[in-house]
Amino acid sequence: NVLKELVEHSGGYIEIRKMRVGDPTMSVLEIYVAEYQERNGFLISPENIEQFQAICDREKVGCEVLGEVTGDLQFVVRDKLDGSTPVDIDLSELLGDIPVKTFEDNRSKPDLKPLDLPEDLNVADVLHDVLRLVSVGSKRFLTNKVDRAVTGLIAQQQCCGPLQLTVSDVAVVAQSHFSISGGATAIGEQPIKMLVDPAKGARMAVGESLTNLVWAAIDDLEQVKCSANWMWAPKLPGEGAALYDAAKGMCDAMIAVGMAVDGGKDSLSMATMVGDETVKSPRELVISAYAAMSDINKVVTPDLKRAGASSLLFIDLANGKNRLAGSALAQTRSRLGND
Repeated sequence: NVLKELVEHSGGYIEIRKMRVGDPTMSVLEIYVAEYQERNGFLISPENIEQFQAICDREKVGCEVLGEVTGDLQFVVRDKLDGSTPVDIDLSELLGDIPVKTFEDNRSKPDLKPLDLPEDLNVADVLHDVLRLVSVGSKRFLTNKVDRAVTGLIAQQQCCGPLQLTVSDVAVVAQSHFSISGGATAIGEQPIKMLVDPAKGARMAVGESLTNLVWAAIDDLEQVKCSANWMWAPKLPGEGAALYDAAKGMCDAMIAVGMAVDGGKDSLSMATMVGDETVKSPRELVISAYAAMSDINKVVTPDLKRAGASSLLFIDLANGKNRLAGSALAQTRSRLGND
């Protein structure tokens, strides 16, 4: 699809056999309709191709020159093996006047009960339960089995402090080995809160990504961009409307703070039948926020720097609204809560 879209306003042709494939027995049809992951298409002036290929060779990235822009508003696929032209079609028939789809759904309000905590619940018991959750507890089972400094450009990885605890909020990567500029990235996701209220869960995911990113010194909030990855089952009753509410909640939150989505991916077939039962995934939105840094040394990590002499500050970002619905604590009680 990307090749057709690149030449949408001009037309062009591609030599399909120049496309690198893992299986040389693939037919033209199989190559043409395959879904290519992690590939990018570019329009490059002929005089710059040699330089671009040199950059790709230096970075050990595969590069194929597939075709040319023609200006005749036709999209043509050529097969040099037999000299045929499997595809020769007017671009307006491919990309023009595509009818807009309309989806209809009804919002379903879940029957949620208030989160009632026992009066004799103490902090020690709460910590014991909450820290056992994979989403909260140690991630050593992930970080201890891999090299966390591949390329030598990793300025801040998952672990920090003298004990190398897996508590880092933000990742920082240097731009090169010879400068202090680079980039920071942080993630936010709130799948459990999505079950309570999809719009609020989406806003919380945006907020979490920013409160994680804030520990790296970025130049301007408006430079923050993000990838939004959706995993949902919108074809089920009520889920399409929930997805709409979540998307609107995310957009409203981002507009308010001045950030934007510039990419992402969706997986919208997140339900299956097992016997007579429908099994669906939780509603999921992962916000991967990132921004440029002029100095990668300006990073704050959450490990205590002076044992016994450090001060812990509580900043009430909720402004007194201590709501626990969809929280880790509610999850340990096998409940969701309703606010």
